[in-house]
Amino acid sequence: MLALMVSALGAFAQQWETVKMDSTVSFKLPKGFVKNQTDSTKTFSASTPFGTILIFKDVDNPMVTPDIDRDRHLSKYYNDYLRRVENSVSDGKITGERDTTLSDLKVKDFTLEIDTGGGVQLRKFRLMHANNATYVFEFLYQQLHQEYAMDESVLFFNSITVNENVHRENQFNQPEAESKSAEINPYFIGGGVLLVILIAAVVFFARRSSAKKL
Repeated sequence: MLALMVSALGAFAQQWETVKMDSTVSFKLPKGFVKNQTDSTKTFSASTPFGTILIFKDVDNPMVTPDIDRDRHLSKYYNDYLRRVENSVSDGKITGERDTTLSDLKVKDFTLEIDTGGGVQLRKFRLMHANNATYVFEFLYQQLHQEYAMDESVLFFNSITVNENVHRENQFNQPEAESKSAEINPYFIGGGVLLVILIAAVVFFARRSSAKKL
């Protein structure tokens, strides 16, 4: 109990700073976060006293990204992504699924529950497609720490903001037919989802291992 109280005080005292991912999205992260970038992806990771924050940006690939030119296409894209997340782990269960908005944009919120054998791990997701890219925001924590982790989770998700010049029409893409393959291979999309899950697992369990050594 004393350890939890000390950690709670640490969470309250932890300094957060505003981070601009690109011209579309910004958010707050605890100081000391890690950033990685390639030609088509950008990732951020950060630790809080009770959780782990992960953020992914994946630029659309015209060869595999489906056409999204209507609200119904966007909803289908989100639902397909959610199901692939759920199916990427054998013991995963989706809860708290809801369609909501961030500024003028449609987003999908849901939680992936995983029984790791050493307790239930919760991964809260926010999924957003805008300006020809997919953004995934995650907050991971153990169910055992839910009472304290929820405050950190709320702080993080409430800090996500979208540029005022980005509107609903910016969520749609219309790749040229000639630049796309005749048939979209779902394994390309599924592979991206699996990568998100694997990175999350590596970061989370590395953190647990470090905590045990302490």
